[in-house]
Amino acid sequence: MPKFGQSQTASVSVTSMPEVTKIQWCDSTVNPIMGCGGCELFIGPGELLTSINQAVAAKGAKVDSRKIFKILVDECFSSIADPGPFKKAVNTTNMWHLRERFADKVERDHGKAAGEAAMDAICKAVTCYAASLHLNKGLSIVNPTRSSHKGHAPTFESVTRFAGRAAAVAKYMDLLGQSNPKSPWKERLPRMVFVSDMGDALSAKGDFPFLKADLMPAIQSQAGMRHLWLWLTKQPGRMAEFANDIGGFPPNVCAMTTVTSMKTLGRIDQLRQVKADIRGLSIEPLWERIPPNKLNLKGIDWLILGGESGSGKLTRPFALEWTEELREHCQRQGVAYFLKQLGRNPSRGGTVFKLKDKHGGDWSEWDESLRTREFPAAFHQYRANDMKPSEELRPIVKKKKPKDPDAELVSPEDKADFKRLDKVVRKGVAAFIESGKALLEIHERKLWKAGEHRTWEAYCREVAGFSKSYAQRIMEASQIAVGLSYSLPIGNDFISIVPLSEFQIRPLHQLDDLERQQQVWAAAVEKAQGQPTANQIREVVFEILAPESSQENRPTRSQQRMDLVGRLKMVIQKRKSWEDVDKLLLELEGLL
Repeated sequence: MPKFGQSQTASVSVTSMPEVTKIQWCDSTVNPIMGCGGCELFIGPGELLTSINQAVAAKGAKVDSRKIFKILVDECFSSIADPGPFKKAVNTTNMWHLRERFADKVERDHGKAAGEAAMDAICKAVTCYAASLHLNKGLSIVNPTRSSHKGHAPTFESVTRFAGRAAAVAKYMDLLGQSNPKSPWKERLPRMVFVSDMGDALSAKGDFPFLKADLMPAIQSQAGMRHLWLWLTKQPGRMAEFANDIGGFPPNVCAMTTVTSMKTLGRIDQLRQVKADIRGLSIEPLWERIPPNKLNLKGIDWLILGGESGSGKLTRPFALEWTEELREHCQRQGVAYFLKQLGRNPSRGGTVFKLKDKHGGDWSEWDESLRTREFPAAFHQYRANDMKPSEELRPIVKKKKPKDPDAELVSPEDKADFKRLDKVVRKGVAAFIESGKALLEIHERKLWKAGEHRTWEAYCREVAGFSKSYAQRIMEASQIAVGLSYSLPIGNDFISIVPLSEFQIRPLHQLDDLERQQQVWAAAVEKAQGQPTANQIREVVFEILAPESSQENRPTRSQQRMDLVGRLKMVIQKRKSWEDVDKLLLELEGLL
């Protein structure tokens, strides 16, 4: 598998190139390369291990986090049938997936405070939205049977090329002249395509040939020149080198870099070196105040600002005072200013407040004074001579109200996992028939002796964990189930209903011939209009065994339970066999 930051190639997929996106400052996204070589939003393993050790040390404990994680990684790999696609390494992805086990280990050894500090340190290491999606959708050594989501890199460190995506996006419909009252800030502009929202295409210089052969021809094609391509990277120095190699970016490319704090302001100087007609900054998420006098906007056309969305107590606050002074700074410098979102924890005057939109991106919730979303003049000037107002509505992501309040929480991976696990459950549910047949043969031929078990009862307890009387029930139930099947009409078709468990057909043991058992089964299926419960079968059995008894005279379930408890006490007092006790307990279980 390629090393951290190196690239591998995958087949083209429409995933991660949506024609419509929720991101407020663009219309579409494309990821010719997914994954990232690491940044302040997704730190490397060495920095993460140091952060964990320091966080735990602040609670008065000392740990060797690398050693602990290596043991945990080795344990996971020992249970993976095909370790081929997984990486046996203490990397950020593996540490994230093992975070709970690691924190539990630290808590057991050093106390709750140390365990919580370790967990917080790991969670703070991943504030990148793209990384979070990959961690949830990619490969996991903790859940090795989970497939990597189609269209994503196997892990966020596995920088992966996807040829053909940019060419497909270039063919998207031209949006010039279109507007939508729900996104008025985009009025009449060409389609704006965000390049690399799910990683960093400039993570490795070794990808230059691929980008020259795949991305740039799409951008410069006749179809691609209709759109504006907004290329964001945290490697502006590498972007400058790439732009030099191709003789500069065409006029429909906006070269952009991300800044999150004072520590990353140096990227702006590198961005100024990029040969491009348009340059932009994404100051999102902004973690701390950047004084306007420290933010040199010379050669910059656009500034996007946003708070951290994050989750829970670790999400850093976003002071509205920061937005106001940077907006004024942009106005003085003639730079377009775009406030994307207020984040999860916006604050004013030091007081955090909450919004309905967890990202704080719905500007209808904002004060009127905050609603500034501007694009560079160059965006409006590009293809201005071709622009004709259109009656067509500019496409936006429509909010859907799920029928089930939890429906939006169900991901494609959840559905795939359910399908896989449900198949296992269904096999296990129906296995009692095969299990009963096998038990019967082992019992009749006394094959338990061949397994060096002392007795049949010993075999039942040591291998299956149940009494020989319960084994007898499974054998009898298996024999009964073989003769039961009833075809129920469903619409224009018929579906065959067969027993699924020993417990379900336990009431049929009271009937001594197959014909009556089949009669009861058919009646119960009709009554349930599908799979009958044990109670429904029990009711039909009672009707057959006591046809002249009225419903009023029939003992209630409570009365039946009380009768069984009395019989059970009598059996125990008379010191009868455990088989008799077991038999009555099973009957009682059926009435609970």
